Amino acid sequence: MSHRLLFRLLAMASLLLAAPAWACGGFFCNLQSPVNQAAERVLYVQDGAQITVHIQISYQGPSTSFSWVLPLQSVPTLKTGSDGIFNVLENATRPTFNLTYEQGDASCHFPYCEYAMAGGVADSDASNGGTKSGVVVLQEANVGPYESKVIQGNSGAELQKWLTDNGYDQPAATAPLLDAYAKQNYVFLALRLQKDKSDGDLVPIVIQMQEPSPCLPIRLTQLAANPDMPVIIWTMGPARAVPKNWLHVELNWKTIDWMTAGGNYLTVASKAIDQASGHAFITELAQKAADMPLNFAVPGWNAAAMAAIAEPGKYLNQLLMTIGNGQSKALQPIIKQFIPKPAQFATATDQEFYGCVQQDCCYTDNCGTTYQCYDPCKAMKIAVAAQPFDAKAMTQAIVDGIVQPLTDVQAAYAKTAYLTRLMTLISPEEMNKDPIFAWNKDLPAVSAIHTAKAKPICQAGGTEAVRAEMTMADGTTYQVPLPAKKNPYDCFGPYSYYGNNDGKGPIVAEGGQPAEKVEVLDESGPPIGVDPSIADKVDAQLNDAKLGQPSLPADFIKSLPPITWNPDQSTATAQDVNSGTTAAGGCTASPIAGSGAIALLLAGVVLLVRRRALRPEPCQRR
Repeated sequence: MSHRLLFRLLAMASLLLAAPAWACGGFFCNLQSPVNQAAERVLYVQDGAQITVHIQISYQGPSTSFSWVLPLQSVPTLKTGSDGIFNVLENATRPTFNLTYEQGDASCHFPYCEYAMAGGVADSDASNGGTKSGVVVLQEANVGPYESKVIQGNSGAELQKWLTDNGYDQPAATAPLLDAYAKQNYVFLALRLQKDKSDGDLVPIVIQMQEPSPCLPIRLTQLAANPDMPVIIWTMGPARAVPKNWLHVELNWKTIDWMTAGGNYLTVASKAIDQASGHAFITELAQKAADMPLNFAVPGWNAAAMAAIAEPGKYLNQLLMTIGNGQSKALQPIIKQFIPKPAQFATATDQEFYGCVQQDCCYTDNCGTTYQCYDPCKAMKIAVAAQPFDAKAMTQAIVDGIVQPLTDVQAAYAKTAYLTRLMTLISPEEMNKDPIFAWNKDLPAVSAIHTAKAKPICQAGGTEAVRAEMTMADGTTYQVPLPAKKNPYDCFGPYSYYGNNDGKGPIVAEGGQPAEKVEVLDESGPPIGVDPSIADKVDAQLNDAKLGQPSLPADFIKSLPPITWNPDQSTATAQDVNSGTTAAGGCTASPIAGSGAIALLLAGVVLLVRRRALRPEPCQRR
């Protein structure tokens, strides 16, 4: 099951005068987490015929209820990873929207703030079950905080019963979903937390298998997914990664709210994906690895030196200087395990307690004044000193849980030819076809950095702009209205407070349609353009896409009508036209050869807001 966990610790309400500089930079300050906390995030590393998959597992609820089942095409090798890998990838590859303002002159300018602004928009006990009910346990082991089993069965009903009987709680609705995979001889990785672990111990799981390309099994996710759930995929592989059995969409950047640095990005992406059948990915970045250096490894890490530090406070100080508080939230449970909080300080926040432990009790400031430990820090440090501390074991835990996974990914990246970031937004009813991916060496690179310019436009006789003329990177221009100032502190420019930055603001209607292009990307050659009015039909045809073969038959491509899509058409007009009415005949069911399933071939106009149900289709075994 797929869940999300927001792991936040309270910051200190105030600092005592004698508190040193660690107070705002310790391990238990708020983590520097990536922007999109709700997204499912996966990294695929392709190395010849072997693929390594890093999956960030998130969960919300009692740790005793945690269970997670993943269908796989072959028996995997398992180990744990580090969330720091995803932090590096997110921070380096997320889309950014940089707007340059031409402030104008006294005759016409953007509204000024009356005062300088201080900030703004930032660029059960259970046996293995043996062979009961036809379910076989192929592999079992403890992996990091998890108890794992790899099982295989003949039917979804048998698998669902086995999972439930063995403590991997699964709702009855899981059975038909499991059945589709079982019929293709899939195996299933089942994870749950070990008895002494909590949800704070969740770490990414790393899966290694022999597979020629990535496949994302998402059908089980529908049981616990939210509407429009973001799915972000990174690939390290021989070339740019492309969706093989899903469509691809390019966004119309004129519909982005540039004045909030893309504060409506998720809205634009969601509606564009709907215009592309609901089964579509956006390429947010595609770059040669040589042109995009990334640093995953921990610089300056010295395990032998760390293991030799006998005093917990000094250990934490050195750890902060090497790994830091933003590298991985996995540091927090490790610190709590090896430097536990004594019972008498249970009411102290983690930041207060570990800040005191980390503090140098006798230090001199820049003015030459010497400070001693203030209460309760002195008492906390004395209590910690009375506890046993195993620096060697703590160091090994950090190596296993954080340093080594980062080092492994750094080595993999050094061998990688291409880094790709793909994103989709998908609702439960759309999670009925597992996307598979391929490699295309013919497609161009895609930058995650987008730029535009804004020029003030005033009414006759006015000096404060009421509109802005936007110029895109390709030179195209259009105008957008500016909202009225709500108070004297509102302004435009580098400190614009217009709108919000949660990604869910409204589409800029003046920019046109959210989808610039809908297309099929294959393993070679340029994109095949698709008019959105037939995106559903093309999506259904892609159900039969197989690696190493053209995704669309040649005769089907020839039958495609000319593209009449106008991305500059007003979204208001399009909403009136695309009101959800289908053409005569409506939906027609057509059997897909060799699949024993039904595809829905939709004719008529494209729907702007639509969540459809196509036939279930697991990842195809190749």
